[in-house]
Order: sequence, then C-alpha cells, then structure tokens
Amino acid sequence: MRIGTAVAAAVLVTGVTAGTASAAQVTPQTATLTYTCTYPGVSPQASTVTGSFSAEDTVPPGATFTIADVFLSHVMSPAVRSLFTAAGYDSVQGSFAATITATNATPATTIISGGFPEQAVPTTGGLTFPEFAGDLTFTAGATGSIGFALGVQVNETLQWHKKTTGTWVAWSSTCTLKATSPAQNRAFQPDIAIS
Repeated sequence: MRIGTAVAAAVLVTGVTAGTASAAQVTPQTATLTYTCTYPGVSPQASTVTGSFSAEDTVPPGATFTIADVFLSHVMSPAVRSLFTAAGYDSVQGSFAATITATNATPATTIISGGFPEQAVPTTGGLTFPEFAGDLTFTAGATGSIGFALGVQVNETLQWHKKTTGTWVAWSSTCTLKATSPAQNRAFQPDIAIS
C-alpha cells in the first residue's frame, strides 16, 4: 500500500499541507564480503560478493512490503579467472542460490535464487557474475527497524563453454563466507524503519 501516494492525493484535493513526508526509496547494500569458493580440480579460491536491493525507507508496523531488484555481484579474482582461460573456456553462464535473513520481519530467512546469461570470459582482469534474484515480500514487525543480512553460503551451478570443442561443461561451486577476526559484517545498510 503506497501511503505516500494516498496522502499526496488528499493534499491535492483538500489543499491541506501534509505534516510528514512520504517514504523515500533507498538502496541498502552490503560491504564487499570475501567468500571461499570451491571449483573442480583446484584448491578453494577467494572471491568477493556484494548484495543490494531497493525498498522504501519506512514501512508501517505489520505491513506487507517488497524489497525489489535483489542482486548479488560475485567477482572472481584475476588469478582464478586465468585458470579458466588457460583451460580454454571462453564464456560462462549459470544460476545461484543463497539466503537473506531478516530481523523484526517475517519470514526470518528467505531463499534467493536466480541466474545470469551467457557472457564472455575476459582474457585480463577479474570475472564478474551479475546474479539477479528479483523481488521478495516480507511482513514488518513492531515499531523500530528491520535489518537484513546476506547468508554465509552462496551455491552456484556454472556452465563453462569450451572453445575448442564447442561444448558446455557444468560445474557446481559452493562459496562460504571466509572466517575473519573480527567477523565480516553481512548486513545490508541502511536498515528499513518501521513507524
């Protein structure tokens, strides 16, 4: 329910000046997090993952609301990418699954999943997997704020294209949040206010 739109409409009809502003759109995002990913035939490799979504900055208590355009960016380091180019792979596509947790909203844990279309594997630099998961719906809790955090594991099914044979090779990869001291902050910032 778009309360801001309803208030604006009422002001236009009655000429009354609204005392409060409508909710604004924000884009909470995580810090750049380091995950350790498994690939066939090589030792676990470090990659970075960031997450983001868009939502209204304030929702009413008990309201159903949507966080939109949930997106993960998984960046494979140049050193890891070079292993795949050296093996003759020239493009990649795939899908992923992860979780988002919510504090003071339900559901407390939600699976996110999606994929990315075929893209060329560059011959220099890193390799970025742009992973889109769409929209998610939650119900707000009591007055206060809602915190979201990215889960500690990202699972990927990747298909790598072998240039010399024209075939696709499917590999599964599990990326686990790297243990650090202090622990990495998985929170999306800013929080969503409930009022």
